[in-house]
Amino acid sequence: MQPTYTIGDYLLDRLVDCGIDRLFGVPGDYNLQFLDRVIAHSALGWVGCANELNAAYAADGYARIKGAGALLTTYGVGELSALNGIAGSYAEHIPVLHIVGAPSTGAQQRGELLHHTLGDGDFRHFARMSEQITCSQALLTAGNACHEIDRVLRDMLTHHRPGYLMLPADVARAAAIAPAQRLLVEPAPADENQLAGFCEHASRLLRGSRRISLLADFLAQRYGLQKTLREWVAKTPVAHATMLMGKGLFDEQQSGFVGTYSGIASAPQTREAIENADTIICIGTRFTDTITAGFTQHLAREKTIEIQPFAVRVGDHWFSGVPMDKALAALMTLSARWRRSGLRLRSWRRRLRRALKAS
Repeated sequence: MQPTYTIGDYLLDRLVDCGIDRLFGVPGDYNLQFLDRVIAHSALGWVGCANELNAAYAADGYARIKGAGALLTTYGVGELSALNGIAGSYAEHIPVLHIVGAPSTGAQQRGELLHHTLGDGDFRHFARMSEQITCSQALLTAGNACHEIDRVLRDMLTHHRPGYLMLPADVARAAAIAPAQRLLVEPAPADENQLAGFCEHASRLLRGSRRISLLADFLAQRYGLQKTLREWVAKTPVAHATMLMGKGLFDEQQSGFVGTYSGIASAPQTREAIENADTIICIGTRFTDTITAGFTQHLAREKTIEIQPFAVRVGDHWFSGVPMDKALAALMTLSARWRRSGLRLRSWRRRLRRALKAS
């Protein structure tokens, strides 16, 4: 007799805790019993897809809107078909949980030569492949499942990259205790010494700057800073732009928005505003070949403040253990001093309007 509450139910409840209300995927013989629990779940809908690759891309698109996504495939042939989509989610920092319905624990321990395997008794070939394109993985057992589900989901939401769970059929059916509270994901703490060092160096660079530019890209969006950035540029005299992957990050009708920066492919007035500032602040940027017109960005290192998800740089000095939101908050505090330089920004805006008319 199957327990009233199972590990499969626990996993589904944790997906709901993450804000996920749709599970994409393809039925397969190793996930069918778990899929019965999915269909019976009151807060989670099943979205069957034509194939696993489509499911991976659908979960990716869903996660871009909702904040996290999930897909279900069967072991071996199913999960391999999804890897291209999962790799794309990894490259673009999208939190997607890949749940793989797998053969039973006993069959794996006995090394049975089952279908969908490579016929050598090793059931972890495909999990090892997924290690390269996920930030956290777990091979679930009846004893570790609840702890490991929580760990992988926390890692996925913290690092904004895919996670991987191998769910054997018997483990999905095993009894579990319903969680006593919602899944808590604590914000990453800052190394106070590193943060203080960053503030000191950033303040020193900004102190001598009359023109400051801000360049933001998709990682600022992924890490939930869009609203904060929009509020900041609305009240701070700073020329700002996005890169191509960060389109939509700013209100492009906002005073001070200068366009999309793509190295030499940028509009001349955009390059002038960003590159020729005394200090350039880069937040969540990735200078890849395709969005910089072949690495043609010209952002002098010595006058750049760079903020990445868990590390920051001022000139040649890197500071680790400083989360992006903490670094941005520190810059916003420092920026109160810039607001007196509004005259300089208005002068620059007049030059920009003249350049736009001339073009």
